[in-house]
Order: sequence, then structure tokens, then C-alpha cells
Amino acid sequence: MKKATYFTFIVTFLLFLGCKEQALKEQIISLNGEWQIAETNQKDIFPEKFTSKIPVPSLIDLATPKFPKLEYPNDTLRYFWYQKTFSVNHENADVVELELRKVKYEAHIYINGKKAGQQNIAFSSGKFDIKRYLNKGDEKNELLIRIGTRENFTDSLISGADFEKKTFFPGIYDDVNLILKKAPYIEQLQIVPNINTNNVAAFVDIKRLGSENPYKVDYEILEHKTQKVIASGTKEFSINSIQIDIPLDNYQLWSPENPFLYDLKLSTKTDTKTTRFGMRSFTVDNEKKQFVLNNKPYFLLGTNVPIYRFFEDENRGSKPWDEKWVRKLFTQFKAMNWNSFRFHVGPAPDLWYDLADEMGLLIQDEYSIWYGKGGVKTLDEKITSKQLSVEYEHWMKDRWNHPSIVIWDAQNETVSKNTGPAYEMVRHLDKSNRPWDNGYSRPTRPTDIIESHPYLLYQYHLKDAKIPEEGILKKLMGEVRMPYNDPNEQDPDEDGKRYENTTILNEYCWLWLNRNGSPTTLSDNVFSLLFSEAKTPEQKFTVYSQTLAALTEYWRAHKKVAGIHHFAGLTYSRPTEPRGETSDCFKDLESLEFQDAFVKYVKPAFSKVGLMVDTWEKSYQKNQKLEFPIYVTNDADTPWKGDINITIYENDTKISESKITAEVENYKVKIEKTSIQLPSKKGTYQLAVSLNYNDEVVTSYRTLNVD
Repeated sequence: MKKATYFTFIVTFLLFLGCKEQALKEQIISLNGEWQIAETNQKDIFPEKFTSKIPVPSLIDLATPKFPKLEYPNDTLRYFWYQKTFSVNHENADVVELELRKVKYEAHIYINGKKAGQQNIAFSSGKFDIKRYLNKGDEKNELLIRIGTRENFTDSLISGADFEKKTFFPGIYDDVNLILKKAPYIEQLQIVPNINTNNVAAFVDIKRLGSENPYKVDYEILEHKTQKVIASGTKEFSINSIQIDIPLDNYQLWSPENPFLYDLKLSTKTDTKTTRFGMRSFTVDNEKKQFVLNNKPYFLLGTNVPIYRFFEDENRGSKPWDEKWVRKLFTQFKAMNWNSFRFHVGPAPDLWYDLADEMGLLIQDEYSIWYGKGGVKTLDEKITSKQLSVEYEHWMKDRWNHPSIVIWDAQNETVSKNTGPAYEMVRHLDKSNRPWDNGYSRPTRPTDIIESHPYLLYQYHLKDAKIPEEGILKKLMGEVRMPYNDPNEQDPDEDGKRYENTTILNEYCWLWLNRNGSPTTLSDNVFSLLFSEAKTPEQKFTVYSQTLAALTEYWRAHKKVAGIHHFAGLTYSRPTEPRGETSDCFKDLESLEFQDAFVKYVKPAFSKVGLMVDTWEKSYQKNQKLEFPIYVTNDADTPWKGDINITIYENDTKISESKITAEVENYKVKIEKTSIQLPSKKGTYQLAVSLNYNDEVVTSYRTLNVD
């Protein structure tokens, strides 16, 4: 053989080996996209033909042609069959996993006509080794996934009880992937950053099919955006469950103000796994009753996203799976001065968590449980703590590498004997030791939190409610009250004392409007009884926004809670039958613009440096000298000093103005007393007290009725 020919042969052979080795690396093949779908009333007989198409991920209402409307709760014999054909060269793979990120309800998986697995958990991922069912080489494979409605889902599993929902759409509503692996491969990874020791701990489960011993794991930590390597090394192991400790220097902390992300890249000789993370810590200081982010006090300011209620909004469409739309939504959240939100009664597609990591939003992640008192027997009698702990474990493992998730929320407004023991069985698995919230059930540890829903306006939606003589704001704000509607009232301590746990205020107000400005079912009587002067949609949104802002300012100023989440940043709008109970404050879902009044009044109430004008009278006298305190709340990590402007407007005309100077330490509240001279003529005026924080004018408004 000639030298040139021999050299070419050697190079070609080496390239072949390199390509073959590369082919053994983990491959992730997305099966998202267009699927075929059919409906049957038989769960064990394959459909004869597929008559509709559907995008995956989505819900079954996006099938074309559409299926007959789901009639909850009567559709017990409806089954939907998803079909996808694919080919995959799997000869060099030891494992071919089918990954279903989230499917509801009760997914039965068939490969080439054979049963390959079943996924019963509706809100977490499942993985199934399907290699033995696959055809060889480039032959086509048929994947069938059968799901049912919520009503034919076994009642010994969590299906997402929610009193407000009218339709529980089933569907494959998150990603579907094929994952090809060659042993030894990385089966599970949990990343635990420690900013106190400047260290990242990687807890890794390695799957080995042979007796290869020892084996090596290479690691790199890279800046996510630049891909600059800031740490690397190799470790050798002979066991399957390992811990890799990686020292770090000169890193950036992750926070809502600076959502700096890193990649951890782990490699065996046949597998590589890259996972994003953030260097951050989150704890509860129960002595000071506050949250601590990165060793500094941090007040949560935000909203709620009941994503499964949004699923039934008539204008929802494919928006939950549209990255640009979700990114725009989160941009609007941040523009409202929100640094956090609660996923209420259920998790979202993974896309939402990824974007929260990137954009800097803290998440209280609530599991999809809301039985209340009346239906709690369904939960406690049919679902044991052990069964529930399995659901919690899957949920935690799916999400624990997200820096955005800071609180595990076991359930909503339910008094259950099982949820607390269930998460106590698995909480040790989260090496970051996030705090837990047990809804209206008793907290299990002093460092866990209590959620409060002080719906002060609730009483006025009842038919026998009476108008308060002193005026609604005076009635609500005239005294400093502890939040209520929490475990202290629903599941009290045996000795009758209040729990001493740190409290987060997750819901309040009770003055909801649909996007067209009509009251929801829960707000009909509140508007007609207390705010009958508000006739137009604009007037109603103004009244709602002013009241919500006042409540937000009130709870912040008195510092009885460690965070405030308005209800709700995104949910359904149902102005026609069946009418909705709650809603959000968007003009529409395309623009994602909030109502003007909502931005004007509510946005400043969530500023890190905020104001509260502590005057609530129903009416005032002409020429009255009005003395009142101004609360300046500084939830920033630096002191604030500046002017506070006090202005009275008649319509949009400025009729008086004064100024005081104030200085407030970081994480403190300062009370500044002042006075103004009220106008000499009868009328309705607006008092605006404002300051400047980070080039944003922050204003607290009060209406002055002078008679």
C-alpha cells in the first residue's frame, strides 16, 4: 500500500471511530410537532382511523377538526389516541427512553401495537425504556398514546381539583422526546450551589450496565451566555451514586435583578449532560419573619398564575407553548415591579420555568391540590400520604435545578391530614432545602411558611352584607390586623396559640373584573353594594385598582408578612355563561397590555421603595387641616433618601403642592407625619403623594370627598 493511500486510510478510520464514539453520546430527539389523533369510547380497542390532527404539546381542544365539546363532569367514556410514526437508529444505544414531560390523564403507551408503559402522574414527567419494542434500522415505528378525561382517571391519584374550573382539558401538554443513551450514562442530576462555601455540589446517579470499574466523570462549569469555562476537572468513581464538589471563584449571584446563569456539563466516555443553574440561596428567617435571598432580606412582590384555569380561556389557543408570548408575559410582570409569582393549583409546561430562570422571577410552585374542607375526604380517604409522597417526589425531581423555584407549595386552601406527612417523607431529597408551604394545613417545621388569603372584601359578596357606615377603606384599614384565612384559623394549634411561622400573603382583595370590565360572579354584589357609582368598565377598573393598591400598600407598610402576591396576573376571563369567579387585568391576550388604571395605581404599590398614605376617611370638611402619616417602605438593599411630594388635584388640575424630605434605611419602614390644608369648596379631589425611586415616580393615591 502506498504511503499516501495508507495515510488516507488511517485518517478515514480514525474519523470513523470518532463519529462512532460521537454517535454513542446521548441523543435527544424531539417528537414535538403535528400528531394524528382519534377519539373512541373504548379504552382497549385501537381506533380504526385517525380523523384529526393536533400539535404536541397542546390540549385536545386544539385538534382539527375539533372533537365534540367536553361536558364536565359527565364525560367518563371518552378516550383520545395520539399517533406518531418515527424511525430511529438505535443499534449502538443501550437505552432508548420515551420521555413524556406532562400528560393528562393516565397515559397508556403503545409501540408497534405493544403496551410499553403507563404514566399515572398528571403533573410531572415519565420516562419509559422502549428499545425492545422498536423495529430495526430505519424501519418506521408507530407510537400510540391513549389518554382519557379527568372523569375516567382513577380517584386514587391526584387529578387537579379546582372549584372554579368548568372544563378539565386532557392532552399531551409538554414536550415528548426520545433519549438514546450508552452506558455508563447520567441517570439523574441535582445541582446544589452553596454561596457560603463558594462551592457547587453535583449529586449524580450513574447507570452502569456492566462491571466497568472504576469510571471517570469530566466536569465543566461555563457561563451560560458566553460559554466561558470557569471551572473544570475529572473525578474517578466506582459507585453509582456520586457527589462532585466543585470550588468556584469570582462568580455572579443569581437574583431577579441579575438572573445570571451557569451551565454544568458532566461527561462519561459515552454520555454528556448539560444543565443550567444559578448561584443563589433562599431561606426563611423565622425570627425576623422574612425571606432571605443570597444572605440578604428579600420581600416577595408579585402575583399568581393559575395556569390550568387559563387553559380554559376561550382566547388561550396555543399561547402557553409560544416562547415569544410567555416571554412577553413575564416582561409585563417585571414591568409591574413584580419579582415573584405563585403557580396556583398546578405547574406549567417546562418552558415557563426556563424563562423564569432566564428573566429573573422567583416562583412559589404549588401542586395541583385544592379540595377545601368539603371535598377533603376524597383526598384523605382515597389518597394516602405514601401515594402522595410519590407524586411530590416526581414533581421535585423535575424542577429542583431551577433557581427560580424557591418554595415548594404542597396544596391550596385545604385542611388535610396527609399532605404534611407526605412531603416530610421526601423533603430530604431536595439538597437545597427549600421551605414548604402546606396551604391551610398546619406547618410541619418552624422554618416552613404559612400562606394567608385575607379577603377583607369577601363578606360583601354575600346577599345579607351591609354597607359600612364609616366607609369601606376606613372599615378595612382602620386597624392593623394580622392576616387571616390561614392554618391559624383553619387548622389551629392544639393549645389554641397562633403558629409562629413566617407568613406570605398569596391572595387578597375580592374585586375581580373580566377583561371587558364586567364583574365576576364573586364580585357582582361587591360592586353593586360598595361601588355603585362605578358604572362604566373604566370606572370599575379604577375602583378595583385603587382598592387593590391601597391593600397592597397597607400590608407592606405594616410588615406582617414576608411577601405579597396579588390574585391574579394571568387566569381565565369568562364574562358569559358559565361565568367566571375570578379574572386578570389584561386588556386582551394578544397585546398583553394591562388596564390603564391597573398600571397607574397598582404598579407603584409594588415598587421596592413604596408609599402608603394613612388616611381612610369617607369624607372630609372644607378648609380642614388634615394631619396624616406617610409610611415609606424600603424593601431595597440600599438606603433611600429623597423628596416626598404631596399634591392635591381637582380633576387633572393641580391646586396645591408641598414637599418633605425623608431618609429610610434598607429593609425598613419610616413614618413621616405631615399635614395639608383641604380645599374651601365642596367636591371630590385626589391626593397624590409621590417619590422617585430608580427614575420611576412612585405614587400613593387617595380620594378626598370634601363636603
